[in-house]
Amino acid sequence: MLIQELEQKSGLPRATIRYYEKEGFLTPNRLENGYRVYTDEDLDQLMKIHLLRELGMSLDTIQRIRKGEGR
Repeated sequence: MLIQELEQKSGLPRATIRYYEKEGFLTPNRLENGYRVYTDEDLDQLMKIHLLRELGMSLDTIQRIRKGEGR
């Protein structure tokens, strides 16, 4: 799915999605024209990050958990 569809499905703005990508949380493939192509796994990851942020967890903590570093 392209970023517009990801925006619609997640309810998050494009800037937030790109920020999470920049921070290494999402790694979409790119088409020849440079468009990002996101998977359902990217959507799941995005929704998990959003939930954890809503619960007050920092991005640094989320990133460490993702890498298996625990706290």
